[in-house]
Amino acid sequence: MLPKYGNAQNTCKLTGSVINSNAKPLPIVTVQLFKQNNLQKPINTTLTNDNGLFQFNIKDTENYLLDFKHTGFAEIKKEIKVKQLSDLQIEPIKMVNSIGMLKEVVVQSSKNLIEQADDKTVFNVENDPTNKTETALDILRKTPFVSVDGDDNIKVNGNDNFKVLLNGRETSMFAKNIKDALRGFPGSIISKIEVITNPSAKYDAEGVAGIINIITKKKVAGYNGTVSTFSRTSDNLNSFSVNGNGKFGKIGVSLFFHTGNINSVPQHSINTTIPTVATAFSERTLAGDSYNDNGWSYGNAEVSWEIDTLNTLSVYSNINSSSDGAISGQTITTNFLSDPSTISYYDLNNTDNNPGVSVGTDFIKKFRKNKEHELSVQFFGEFGKANSLANSTQTYQGDSTFLLNNSNSINDQYTIQADNSVPLKRNQKIEMGVKAILRRASSNFESQEKYDPQTPYKLDPANTGNFNYAQDVLSAYTTYSFKVKKSNFRIGLRAEYTNINGNFSSSDTSIKSNYISLLPNFLFSHKLSDVTTFTINYNERLSRPYITDLNPFVFNNDSLNITYGNPGLGPQTVHNLSFQVRYSKGNTFADVSLEGSYSDNKILQYSSFDAQTGVTKTTSFNIGKELLSNLNVDLDTKITAKWDLFINSSLRFSSVTNILNKAISNNGFGGNFFVDTRYDFTKKFAISSFIGFWRDPITIETTYPFWTWYNFALNYKIFKEKFSISLRTVNFFEKTHDYITIIKDPDFTTTNINTQIRRGAVLALTYNFGKLTESVSKKKGVNNDDLLSKPQATSVN
Repeated sequence: MLPKYGNAQNTCKLTGSVINSNAKPLPIVTVQLFKQNNLQKPINTTLTNDNGLFQFNIKDTENYLLDFKHTGFAEIKKEIKVKQLSDLQIEPIKMVNSIGMLKEVVVQSSKNLIEQADDKTVFNVENDPTNKTETALDILRKTPFVSVDGDDNIKVNGNDNFKVLLNGRETSMFAKNIKDALRGFPGSIISKIEVITNPSAKYDAEGVAGIINIITKKKVAGYNGTVSTFSRTSDNLNSFSVNGNGKFGKIGVSLFFHTGNINSVPQHSINTTIPTVATAFSERTLAGDSYNDNGWSYGNAEVSWEIDTLNTLSVYSNINSSSDGAISGQTITTNFLSDPSTISYYDLNNTDNNPGVSVGTDFIKKFRKNKEHELSVQFFGEFGKANSLANSTQTYQGDSTFLLNNSNSINDQYTIQADNSVPLKRNQKIEMGVKAILRRASSNFESQEKYDPQTPYKLDPANTGNFNYAQDVLSAYTTYSFKVKKSNFRIGLRAEYTNINGNFSSSDTSIKSNYISLLPNFLFSHKLSDVTTFTINYNERLSRPYITDLNPFVFNNDSLNITYGNPGLGPQTVHNLSFQVRYSKGNTFADVSLEGSYSDNKILQYSSFDAQTGVTKTTSFNIGKELLSNLNVDLDTKITAKWDLFINSSLRFSSVTNILNKAISNNGFGGNFFVDTRYDFTKKFAISSFIGFWRDPITIETTYPFWTWYNFALNYKIFKEKFSISLRTVNFFEKTHDYITIIKDPDFTTTNINTQIRRGAVLALTYNFGKLTESVSKKKGVNNDDLLSKPQATSVN
């Protein structure tokens, strides 16, 4: 008689038997059933009966792993591929007595480097030994659908409107400057990176391009940790990171701290403006040097309590602090049609400080009758500041103008969220939830000026004041997913109510608006074969402007180039449609996707030129109609057992039109091509290299420069592979490079040439300590993504 089972929702039965070397039934064998994409936690566990028989109930057509253990016998692992939901009986499993054996018979199973689900791509970072000495930015360069240029600017599917989460949660670490936060985040503590290019209705409507979720390593018994340093000569970057994890009984603790700085990086720039009608001047050129200093510190701490097998409580906190400074001195040459040229001087000292902290708590409840049924409640609070000071002097024929612009902002955000995931019979699932995001921001800004260095500054009332801004987003969603043979369907709808109140004392204006957004979501995927999947996805998403886009404070240190925010800026809505074909077999993953997006109220940063005064004003408006298409190709494969190759490439075409003046439009291509390769000579020594090409798509006025970057690295491990050393050379063929950006409008053309240091060297050191055994299941957490800004086959021995 077969063993009896509980409340499993049966669709097919997997049965088998276990025998010993004499072909006799082997009772009381522990048999565990795993999904190949989650080898840390078994789906079910049973014992063979007196006749050596066992049985499992299977609900999904997936790849599984059976694990057989018995005292005195060698462990056996066997891969099972369930291609259709019909009863399956496997051949008898023969277990061999391990007493007296020279070598235990154990077949190891490991994940592929790249795995694919219906709505996300998973990069198993810890499976690539090179990643232990790289930063999160280096790893993202090798992540499908993500591209990072030579200046560490990140895009997902060619779009910079995405969200970065840490362990599924919103964090203040990535709220301000994503580049700085990821630039020193050590790859040695990253378990995997999930890229969600087709977010379901469960996620906030914001985040057109998708979500990057960085998942760190956590274990269940004992402790471990990592200490790492990273230094780069091209920008004088130095950083230090420390991470620790521990699990003691039902209490888990995780700590992370990272600090770094960039010291006195010199750059030379030439900025030339030529008006179409030479009234105020015929040409104006700013040329000079600048020196940039940046510093940052980020930290994360979490304590989790497994109350029992069904309930978990987590409390976590993040801190972040960044400071940016720039000192520049420029010579301004102004040419006229008939008058002689004039020369003036412009000196600027600019500093920005952005401290912040966030706290949160999660409660997750699973249900005894069906542990896939999960209810979660989360709270998240973020408290940040943004303080800036710009001190400038403009000198012309001995007369000087001194400007002092100061702005202090407070940005607080509170989030409450509840989600309920309910699995149904026959491979169906319903997810539903509610969420409230309450944002409170305020800014005090003032502009002071004087014309004599000996006199005190005088306040400029026209550019001095404060504004208070409140934005409440209340949302509810539901998704329904089901499976029909080899096809998966997901249908979702998200409703968001937005209420805005703003008061701007400097312009004596207030803003009150509210609107409801209904955002549908649809995904269809079909298995063309065991190794190939086809996916279609449609979603509608929106982008809300951030406080810095709304702040009316005028940055006018250069009196002829001023920028300011637009308090009347509204959200932009984007429609996205994508087609994708994925191939995954053995050590090879490949993906080809074609995507298109459309918006008729896109937020455009627009520069206008006044020919009479020579002043260029830059701000943002909802005046764009944009059609963007993207062809993306990714490939990850092993050429040999020791040689890995990764290719990430995309070709983008954008067409943008000013809806207020359709004569103003622009279109053109952009794209990137990135190749990364690694060869492991031994377990301790490897070489790696990458080369990349990049060009941003054009915008309504701007054409961006073409980038190239490359490196070559030596990677070595010592002290029983606990200490990793990576020595790299970067862009070694070119000491400096001129990057040319062109802004072209019917009224003017501005060309900016920025000369940056290219050649450099990198030294990365990582030390791992402690020893842990198994992984802890990840908890969820709040993620506010609504602001602009594969298994190896196993065998049986």
